Amino acid sequence: MNQVAFLVCLSGLVLLPILVLGVRLVRPRLMPWWAAFLTAVGLGWALLVVGAMLRETPEGGAGHVGALFFGWALALVWFAPWLLVYAIIQRVRGSKMLAVNSSPAKP
Repeated sequence: MNQVAFLVCLSGLVLLPILVLGVRLVRPRLMPWWAAFLTAVGLGWALLVVGAMLRETPEGGAGHVGALFFGWALALVWFAPWLLVYAIIQRVRGSKMLAVNSSPAKP
């Protein structure tokens, strides 16, 4: 059961930046930048802490302590490459809009 819950946390962490930036891409007014960062880092941190607690062995270990103190940084590092993908999509989208708007009008 712990393995299934751990996999749910891990898949949630993997999909979280994609979902947050997807909402930001489709509806930027619904998800401002501050909300996107707080959602990605906050929920990512919570998923890391819960996942680390589920992965602890019966013999002990302190995996959740590292996740508790530095899980936000790992969530932020995981969010950063997806920001680059988002920027590329926005750039391509913007150049297509410029091409459509700058086409000469037919008489």
